[in-house]
Amino acid sequence: MVGTKVIHKGMMAASDGHYVGELVNGAKIPVAWGDVGTELMVRVDGDISLFLGYENIQFTAPVYVGDFMEYHGWIEHVGNTSYKCKFEAYKVATMMDRTGADMTGIASTAATVCNPPVLCGTATGSLYIAKDLQRGAQDPAFECEHAPKK
Repeated sequence: MVGTKVIHKGMMAASDGHYVGELVNGAKIPVAWGDVGTELMVRVDGDISLFLGYENIQFTAPVYVGDFMEYHGWIEHVGNTSYKCKFEAYKVATMMDRTGADMTGIASTAATVCNPPVLCGTATGSLYIAKDLQRGAQDPAFECEHAPKK
């Protein structure tokens, strides 16, 4: 259970732009971490859980419309009904015109992979599942309702 990790991926949409220059509000990152934490809890105890809160959220790099993001989360500590998780957000690709590169002759839709990925945020979060709702690790052989038949 400790060390279980989940990664979600997504692209910042035009509607995510909140500030001048298509800068994205940092609050988008903890929202994504909430989904990562929920999936972690489903995987380890079969319940969507309650997210109790974050500690020490740090934004370490700007995020813009068009950035491709990865949201990582893993379990660091398990209590009786609580789970302490660590979260990181990485920019893994960005629009070329955000890199400062010479765009002469390059399409405005050009993008580039961030190598290495850019750490944009970190946090610790606490989640809760009541003892009577904990079902234990989910059986990987379980088939979802609409999963393709083997």
